[in-house]
Amino acid sequence: MSAHPVSFRSLLDGPALQYRVVVDEIIRSAAQLSAIPVLKDSPSSGNHVDPLQLKNEVLAMVAHELRGPLTPLRLAAGVIRSALADRPDMLRLVDMIDRQINEIGRLSDDLMDATRVGQGWLRLSKVNVDIVTVLADPCETAASAAAARGQTFTVQIPDPALRVEGDPVRLTQAVNNLLHNAMKYTPANGNIRMTVLADGKDLVISVRDNGLGISDTLLPHVFELFAQSSRTIAASAGGLGVGLAVVKAVAVSHGGTVSATSAGPGAGSEFTLRLPIVTGAAAPEIEDERQSCSRIG
Repeated sequence: MSAHPVSFRSLLDGPALQYRVVVDEIIRSAAQLSAIPVLKDSPSSGNHVDPLQLKNEVLAMVAHELRGPLTPLRLAAGVIRSALADRPDMLRLVDMIDRQINEIGRLSDDLMDATRVGQGWLRLSKVNVDIVTVLADPCETAASAAAARGQTFTVQIPDPALRVEGDPVRLTQAVNNLLHNAMKYTPANGNIRMTVLADGKDLVISVRDNGLGISDTLLPHVFELFAQSSRTIAASAGGLGVGLAVVKAVAVSHGGTVSATSAGPGAGSEFTLRLPIVTGAAAPEIEDERQSCSRIG
């Protein structure tokens, strides 16, 4: 992938030239560094090739190739935005570029997560954390996305003091994936509702929508990597079918579970994430952070 300086010359002059050259050099360097061999041993040498290992190496390489150009592309978009601050019509195009860059970033993240889940490993940094901290960013993102789509998003948390012991980044990612999935398959003017409550020793996070629903055929497989059906193909622009597999991996690595229910196509769906509640916990600021690499399944 290449972005040539000439493509910017009609838009930018003067000092911005150095940014154009830097951007192009970064992209070329990223492409060169990411041109790594998929296999250490050639199949023609007679060595056995593990199909699972091959798949994970290919996914990792593609994810690396996708991620390499993103930083210089964001830099280029920022420079263009500054140069066209007085051109609202052009700024709308820059907004579109930013959205597409973010989508490529999401695809890259999906692929990297697919390699981790496929190998059965997730690296965790567990701390004692309150549920509001875990939910803050996903809820803010979901509220903004729902408003843009004309959807209604509501949240109910009767007890915001509930706590879990886990990796805040991974838990936030799991909740974000559930909300993103619900909005992806819910039409405009649809409803997405998230409830968070205690059920015995479990913290229960439920995300319910009145969207496309899930067929009986697909339902048992929704947490598998790259689960596909007409439902996912119709909305494939939102990801690669990795998000729910990551949710399951995060749940299992935290000693929890995740499940899905649906009355069928057109009847909406509900995803339920259950995690162990921390009781009588020490203050998070004095608790030692524990690094671990958790085996999934």
